[in-house]
Amino acid sequence: MIMNRRIWICISLSALFVLTGCWDRAELPEKGFVMGIAIDKTDEGKILLTTQIYRPSQGVSAIGAKAADTAYMNVTTENDTVSRAIRDIPINLGRKAQWSHIRLIIIGEKLAREQEIYDVLHFFYRDHEPRLTISLLIAKGKADQYLKIEPLIENTTSQQLFQSAQSASSSSGKAIFTDLLKLGIQLKSEVGNALVPYLYFTDDPPTVTNVAGTALIKKGKLVGRMEPKMTENLQMLLGEYQSGMIDIPCPGPTNNSKKTEVVEIIKFQGKLQPTILTEDLLKVRVRIKLELALIELACSDIMTIEDQKKFTRNVEETIKGQIEETIDWLKQKKFDAVGLGNKVYIKNPHLWKQWKPDWDDRFARAQFDIDVKVKITNSGTSIPKTAIKK
Repeated sequence: MIMNRRIWICISLSALFVLTGCWDRAELPEKGFVMGIAIDKTDEGKILLTTQIYRPSQGVSAIGAKAADTAYMNVTTENDTVSRAIRDIPINLGRKAQWSHIRLIIIGEKLAREQEIYDVLHFFYRDHEPRLTISLLIAKGKADQYLKIEPLIENTTSQQLFQSAQSASSSSGKAIFTDLLKLGIQLKSEVGNALVPYLYFTDDPPTVTNVAGTALIKKGKLVGRMEPKMTENLQMLLGEYQSGMIDIPCPGPTNNSKKTEVVEIIKFQGKLQPTILTEDLLKVRVRIKLELALIELACSDIMTIEDQKKFTRNVEETIKGQIEETIDWLKQKKFDAVGLGNKVYIKNPHLWKQWKPDWDDRFARAQFDIDVKVKITNSGTSIPKTAIKK
């Protein structure tokens, strides 16, 4: 027994001598970890790349010297393409850029309108370091100015904007979160339209960033912008709405016309289904179910079942009207933002081949049948359900 144990120990020790190390590894001090980038186009047609690098040294060093106040630094490079501008980063930084931790890509409006976005982002789809979960934003004006502001609560501006994009989508419905994977699927789909969150500064001081509204991408380029309010309705059409609040106008006399009541959506179900009636007529059924909590009541007293039914009907009509307004706006723009053409392709590929060349016009002629069902499940108070008299 002792002899067997000694033999196994000798074998284990011998195995250590044949293990290899990472002879070509890059040490941490040789890397600059990228948190976010901004891509712009100069007047000369070149790419202006602003790269935000995480600064690891914070607090007080071992010898008592105070470290830098910020947790990041920005490096600016300019070249003919994005990949060439990236290769110039070590010239300024003295380290190789590491892309495995990047959270955000901001594209300036000028570049987005003049050059196909997919071509701009080739490096991030082909290189092995960047991940397809990188968030994307289209910025009003130049993109680099948004990385120059100080973050409100996060360590870096890139992380701050990344969190804003996620929260705007999940908590208010005023933006549609998009990453590299989602963008690639949309651009390479049958319709080819894509939706990207829109980034801009507030007009009134103090100047802060807003991630709200949707940049509309057609044939790879920016063609327009949808307002935040309509973006909420678009999320419902897409079936992606998670949470948010909706203003409900007070019905009745004109003195109530400017008053609004507020409800919070706590549960959402939505489905959009195309129905091909003839080879020239397309009808779309939209079914939406909502569970709401009452937040603010400015002109309604819900004391009986009839009061609740009346209030529910007003909410249903309001939401239906807002969705119809959004659909009419998309029809005027001839922009299929709901991926309706992709659904037609899945349902009838042969018919889609006939419809695809003039799909924008067909989308504008499509008939939408919208049905909204609302259920009030919470009064918004400590009482778990709406207080009514039976």
